[in-house]
Amino acid sequence: MLRSLLIILLMASLGCTPTEKPSPPRGTPTRSLRDMRGKSVRLPLQPRRVISISDGLVETVMSHIGKMDALVGLGSSCVQRIFDYEFPQAGSGSYRYEQGMNPVLLLHPELRNLPLVAHSAAAVNFESVAALQPDLLILRIGSCTLPRWDDKTRLVVSRLEAMGIPVVVLLGPPCFETPDLKRMSEEIRLIGAAFGREEEAVRLAGFLDASTRIVTERTRKMQTDTVPEVLMLGLSPKARAGGSAGSTSGPQTMEAFFIDSLVRARHAYRGPGAQSSALLLNTEQLYAIDPDVILLPTASGFHPPEELYTAPYYRRLQQMKAVRNKRVYALPWTPCNCARRAEYPVELLIMAKAAYPELFADIRVHEWVLDFYRELYNTDVETARRIRRAQWLDWMQKEDF
Repeated sequence: MLRSLLIILLMASLGCTPTEKPSPPRGTPTRSLRDMRGKSVRLPLQPRRVISISDGLVETVMSHIGKMDALVGLGSSCVQRIFDYEFPQAGSGSYRYEQGMNPVLLLHPELRNLPLVAHSAAAVNFESVAALQPDLLILRIGSCTLPRWDDKTRLVVSRLEAMGIPVVVLLGPPCFETPDLKRMSEEIRLIGAAFGREEEAVRLAGFLDASTRIVTERTRKMQTDTVPEVLMLGLSPKARAGGSAGSTSGPQTMEAFFIDSLVRARHAYRGPGAQSSALLLNTEQLYAIDPDVILLPTASGFHPPEELYTAPYYRRLQQMKAVRNKRVYALPWTPCNCARRAEYPVELLIMAKAAYPELFADIRVHEWVLDFYRELYNTDVETARRIRRAQWLDWMQKEDF
């Protein structure tokens, strides 16, 4: 009697009652799945009410394997949002970028109508979760919503499990000290396995690996003493408002791993802040680095080369070598890309061709991405063009990049 009372009080303190959500209901066919915590999770054989707390990877894999109809709630606003940006030109006028979005939203506009159960780091709304009565929650640690596998996140997972919800935990690249992409294959496999589509998911992971080898097989013989220096430069308006010229990534980040280990160029920033992806730099620091190539990632907004070339607030940077030589390239529009998503081979190939234009002269990336999107999203060429436009990559077609 006392023990039962204690259990009821404990669950009440977690914001739920023992009868709120059995996991799973009696008589439901189930399977056991070992997630990336090493924990065996009992989940329905055919999950029908799924919540994803992810920045797009889970949703992309669900789209690929044809299981989007099971999704009833999301954990990232960036999966739902449509973005527009306007930049001033030198002299007068401006140019606009419109209708930018996560590709999975373009393919599944109904995502905009799904309830949002999380808004920021570890801020999961447990009442919203319970109201949706999920029979599975897939939670990707390392995403912008839950960026770290720490005590705070473990408490979130424990509370969800106490509500009787099967929780499959994925550990994205930021959860590990050494950056690599190998564990993403395991994430993708687990998402597929949760729906009984493991073979399809394994093939998808193999396709992404093969897309990566297009770069690594060509660059593996590059000698480190002759390679170009490449700088990731975030033109964040927040950095500019604080008096900085921009931001960059530390030498132990995924961005540096892409440049150093896969592209086989040299990540230009070698200073302190090894694992930070938002190191602030002033104008003098940027000129001291003065890289051969500048890559413009998503950084509190989209940033095309024209912004660095012509915007009046970047006039002081226009004598940098890469700017003078017009070797500035925009990466795909990827809001909330904290843990890398399935489109990462597109980023990688742009990086590689920007660093080694002669080595990749035979690959027209603007055409290559259409085949990539068609395979990733099981879609036709016209929809692939729309995805390219939604990631603001039409500049590649204009420049025959």
